[in-house]
Amino acid sequence: MELKEDDIRLILGLKLKRARQAEGLSLAELGQRTGLSVSYLNEIEKGRKYPKAEKLAALAKALGTTFDKLVSLKLDKHLAPVGELLQGGILKEVPLDLFGIDRGKLVEIIANAPAKVSAFISTLTRIAASYDLSQEHFYFAALRSYQELYGNHFADLEEEATRFRDEHGLMEKEVPTSDRLRDVLIEEFGYSVEETGLEAYPELIHIRSVFIPEKRKLLINARLAENQKAFLHAKELGYAFLGLSGQRALMTPWPRATSFDHVLNNSKASYFGGALLLPPGPLLEGLRLFFATNTFDGERLLKLLGRYNSSPEMFALRITNLVPHHLGVQGLFFQRFDHDRTRGTVEPMKEIFLDRRQDPLEIEMLNDAVGAWLKDGLFRRIDEQRTKRKYKGPLCAGHRFTGPGGQVYFVFAIGRMMGRDPDRSLAVCIGVEVNAANEQVIGFLHDGTVRTSPLLPRPVVAARDEHSRRINAAMERLVRDQMARES
Repeated sequence: MELKEDDIRLILGLKLKRARQAEGLSLAELGQRTGLSVSYLNEIEKGRKYPKAEKLAALAKALGTTFDKLVSLKLDKHLAPVGELLQGGILKEVPLDLFGIDRGKLVEIIANAPAKVSAFISTLTRIAASYDLSQEHFYFAALRSYQELYGNHFADLEEEATRFRDEHGLMEKEVPTSDRLRDVLIEEFGYSVEETGLEAYPELIHIRSVFIPEKRKLLINARLAENQKAFLHAKELGYAFLGLSGQRALMTPWPRATSFDHVLNNSKASYFGGALLLPPGPLLEGLRLFFATNTFDGERLLKLLGRYNSSPEMFALRITNLVPHHLGVQGLFFQRFDHDRTRGTVEPMKEIFLDRRQDPLEIEMLNDAVGAWLKDGLFRRIDEQRTKRKYKGPLCAGHRFTGPGGQVYFVFAIGRMMGRDPDRSLAVCIGVEVNAANEQVIGFLHDGTVRTSPLLPRPVVAARDEHSRRINAAMERLVRDQMARES
């Protein structure tokens, strides 16, 4: 990967600081030798300035090195991990600025770290390269961490959606149609919106929408359901109303994310669209009533979903936006699974775990267990109804899972057929920890009619742990035998 200008400045700054410290010079003393100001030298070392050739020559002479060695991008062993990080591009994939982290300062910390930390950083870089952890993976991993860090609740976007509804006369309990939202796009924001079957472009048959910025034109796939069209119009209003149009993806879904700004702005526009279509007041009122019952009632949840012009996925995501923040529910998580009937597969597609202390291994075990439960439950029921031509809409079910450490999770799922692919289904799940705090809000956590299953160790992990156990047991026997001989 070719280094960019800011990377080159960072490398020069690190080499200059290392050479200065090796000579035992302060910035002021180096300034006296070169005639350069302390502030200017500080800017160079921080990677913010790159001096002209004559100043670089003066610096090299003052530090007892050559011009070529100073400006060379070749790094010694101590700084080699920094070079690997920059060459690998990892630091460019993570949105450090969102977390208030100065990139140059982070590189400086890494450069000054002990050798064992540098070895660790170098190893991470090589693992990323070996497993093809692409830019796109980093973008979405960073977005998920960003969402989890804020509990997936963004008050500023909630306020903007409320302001939009107020300015456009949308009552809180009113369910806006796709036509109503489309008209606002056209009349207020100068869009042209056209529904098309995309028949002339077979590669785009599964694309939901295409935005043409030069013409401010939105093409909507005519095969979409009403709630899908409403969400696309609401999300597009998010781009326009929030002023996010400069950095955005042009297709839904996009074939490949090429910028973290695209990923983040898509997330913001989608959040706005969800808040516009499912405002917090009425939805929270319905969820409080759903949670208050001592018996899990999936039909009640489906009736609540039916009040809105919303897909199950957007409905479930709004639960993650609102329930922890407003109702105080702890340890909540979201999962989405896709089912392919022809191949018999169930694959996890998306997850958000709002408790950042959650054990990664237990998350993987939850994904495995929930996927297996869906395959034998909701997905099987959907397939049976589809075969008998009795499918009439989404289905809902609940289940409990017990982790190895005794933690219990209650998961409820909404599954549906994928309208454009008769052999595929999807399910979105909301899970919560069963604990004293959540028992104050959710009455059905101990519903005796809901079955409970254990989380099973992952086969690879279980085999590895058993192998380690045998090794450790043999080592203990060896030590005991040796001690017995010497006594």
